[in-house]
Amino acid sequence: MSVGPQSARTWPGSSRPAVVTERQLRRIRIAVEAVDVFSRAGVAGLIGPSPDIQLLPTPQLPQADVVVIVAPRLSGRALRRLRGLREVCSAPFVLILDNLGGGDWLAAAEVGVAGAMWRSEVTPDQFTELIRTVMSGGSQLPPEIQGQLLKDVAHLQETVLGPRGLTASGLETREVDVLRLIAEGLDTAEIADRMKYSERTVKNILYAMMTRLNLRNRSHAVAYAMRSGII
Repeated sequence: MSVGPQSARTWPGSSRPAVVTERQLRRIRIAVEAVDVFSRAGVAGLIGPSPDIQLLPTPQLPQADVVVIVAPRLSGRALRRLRGLREVCSAPFVLILDNLGGGDWLAAAEVGVAGAMWRSEVTPDQFTELIRTVMSGGSQLPPEIQGQLLKDVAHLQETVLGPRGLTASGLETREVDVLRLIAEGLDTAEIADRMKYSERTVKNILYAMMTRLNLRNRSHAVAYAMRSGII
C-alpha cells in the first residue's frame, strides 16, 4: 500500500484515527560535520544497526533533519562553523565532543544545538535515542553541560542583565514557570506533575510560546529566556 503525504491510521486502544505525516514515516536523515573521515566513519558505525536513520552524503547536508558535529570541544572555531551551517541548514545540531572545554553554551543553544554526547560514552542505542529526541523537538545534554549552562546564565544575570535592570516581558507567568523548570532539567511529565497540569497542557504552553517567538526547540527557548533575563 502506498503512503501519501498523510495517512490515517488507528492506534491500538483508540477509536479515532491518528494522522501520520510523511515526515514521521520516513527515515530520519542525518548529516555529519567532522574534521576527519574517521569521525564520520564512527558515526556511520553508530547508525548501522538503526533501520530508521539515514546518513546523507556531505553535499546533501542542507536536506538533513539533524546535523551531527564531531569535535574535540565547543571552541570559538566550532561556534563559527555552527553559525555558518545555520545559514544553509535549519536542522537542529547534535554535538559529539571529547570534553567540556570552556565554550559559550548559551550561544550554542541559540544557534540550534539541541543535544550533545561525550565521544567516550557513545553507544548505538544512546545515539539513536538522542537523534530521535532532537528530531521530535526535544533536547538532551550531559549533566556537565547543563551545569555549565546554568553557570553561564548566573554570570550573565549578575554581570550584564542585573546591573542594567534588564528583564523581558510578554510571557505569561505559566510560560516563565515552564521555562524555568526546563532549565532545571525536568522533562514534560515532571513539569506537569510540579505545576499540576496535564502533559498535554504543558506541551500546548510550549508550542504556543515557541511559535509566537519563532523558537526552534526547548534549548533555544531556554537560551532566549536566559539572554532576555526572563529566568
